[in-house]
This record gives sequence, structure tokens and C-alpha cells, in this order.
Amino acid sequence: MDLWQYDATDLARLIRTGRASAREAVDSVLGRLHKVNPAINAVVRVLEEDARATAATADAAQARGHALPPLHGVPVTIKINVDVAGLPTDNGVIPLKDFVAQEDSPVVANLRHAGAIVIGRTNAPAFSMRIFSDKRPARSHAQSA
Repeated sequence: MDLWQYDATDLARLIRTGRASAREAVDSVLGRLHKVNPAINAVVRVLEEDARATAATADAAQARGHALPPLHGVPVTIKINVDVAGLPTDNGVIPLKDFVAQEDSPVVANLRHAGAIVIGRTNAPAFSMRIFSDKRPARSHAQSA
């Protein structure tokens, strides 16, 4: 089974026991993302370079024998309606594309504190106003008439 197929608990266990590294987990998830994302547009901002750097830091900490948090090395994505420091929180709205978060939301801060590695930002409908989002571009009334 590829690492991207494991749930967070099992993947964290594999990393903690040395049967996989954070870098291997991130690479596996990014590989899958690059394969399927063009068709589904789920991840709208891939943080590949940052994720790999964070994974290298996580692996180095593990090699030095540091205590490992519960999600050590586990890749995660964050929706574009949740603040991630230094990145836009556009909430699926183009005019908000320059609304850059100054700090992580508590959810993101807690995930990072638990050792998770943010690999990307996921799509949301405009203003997060729908239960389901659609990968197709929006059509104007003129186009649908």
C-alpha cells in the first residue's frame, strides 16, 4: 500500500516507528496530488517546497531522538477559508486573493503543534456558501440561457 493511502493514525505510527519518514509521506501524498488534482481541482495552492523543508526538519528531529508529537510528519491540507500565516485566505472569492493571513488560525496552529505538515490549500465555493463545491467554472446567467 502506498503511504498516501494510510489514514493519519496509521501513517503517524509508521513514521514514529521508523518504517517511513516524513519526507517519504510528503512525497507520496504530493505524487498522488499531482496525478489526480488536475482532474478534480481540489488543491488550489500546492506548498511543495515548504512541505518538503518541513518534512526534512521533522526527520532530522526524529533522528536526534526528540520527542515526537502525535501527528509527526503527517501531511494535511487546509481549506482556503482557514487562515494560514503568510498565505491568502480568499474564501473562494477572487477579490479577496490579496487578503493574506498574518498568523495561523488556532486549528492550523494546533495541527502544526501536533506535528502535521501542511502540503496545500483546498478549494471552497465562493464565501463557503455551499455544502459541496464544483470543479467546473461558474457560468453567468447569459451563458446558461
